[in-house]
Amino acid sequence: MRILVILFLCSFLPVINLYAQSSEDSVMYNRGIAILNEAKTTEKYLESAFYFDSLSREFPRQWLTYYYAGLSFILAAQKAPDSKYSGDLLNRAQPLIDKSFSLRQDEPELHVLQAFLYQVKLQADPQGRTLNFAQKADASLKKAIEADSANPRAYFLMAHNVYYTPPIFKGGPKNALPVFLKAKEKYNTFKSELAFLPSWGKDQNEEMIRVCKNSKN
Repeated sequence: MRILVILFLCSFLPVINLYAQSSEDSVMYNRGIAILNEAKTTEKYLESAFYFDSLSREFPRQWLTYYYAGLSFILAAQKAPDSKYSGDLLNRAQPLIDKSFSLRQDEPELHVLQAFLYQVKLQADPQGRTLNFAQKADASLKKAIEADSANPRAYFLMAHNVYYTPPIFKGGPKNALPVFLKAKEKYNTFKSELAFLPSWGKDQNEEMIRVCKNSKN
């Protein structure tokens, strides 16, 4: 009986490893993350996207490969010169987010990433989309915070939602500042289990705090 149990566990372990992340995975992630962190243009973000997209084909059960490919496409879309190109890039990001969700359904970082995509859709084509995508982003961020209230990126993007909401609806820089400051607290205490897990947004949050403090609205 004991032998049967051991055999069962041994047969199950490879399945677990397909989905789990470990420090050994840092080798395959570090190169792409370095490209992503240094990117400033659509072209460089696409270089990161293609790297992680290729990685996802080699390691189809690693949720982070799809996550980083999706994040890279979103950032590329944010820098795109026109709304059509931006929309095309966001259309490439969504299936990657969906695939990552299929591997890690309740991952807070994926709810954050989904909200980020909705926010960039607003920037690409705000006419007629503001209420729809703002509400979708808000819903995704609430899910992220419910799943992990320590996640700083959820508060960072939530602050963006407030910042771009008209002051008459309790938005604008003045109302966004406390949320950006809360995100700062979260960034200062946030600790990642593995070095290659998502950690973006801290510098951008600091910039938005400065912008809000200097705003007259």
